[in-house]
Amino acid sequence: MSGNRRKRLERLEEKYADLVGQEALANCNCRTLTFVNSTKIFEAEMNKTCPAHGVRRLGQITIVRTVPTRKDRADSVDERSVGLEELVGEYERRLAEVEQAEDEQEYDRQEP
Repeated sequence: MSGNRRKRLERLEEKYADLVGQEALANCNCRTLTFVNSTKIFEAEMNKTCPAHGVRRLGQITIVRTVPTRKDRADSVDERSVGLEELVGEYERRLAEVEQAEDEQEYDRQEP
């Protein structure tokens, strides 16, 4: 194959890869901000995948606590949120491991 054809083929391959990447990003379901108040719901959210990135990024996570309005339950904890901090911590550890692996893969690709 001549040099001209090879360069044209490389440019076409690059354009195709860009288009595929853009299409994948159009299907991204990651978030920049997530409010959580239920362990059950957050667990379901953290286990969803993103079609574009694989692991779904939930952005900044804010835990919202509900306050009982009845005086006799003023000191009680909302049962839906028991264990929520631990679950958020688990998600953040899992995401950190994935991001570290991605960084290592990117570094390996850049080495000569």
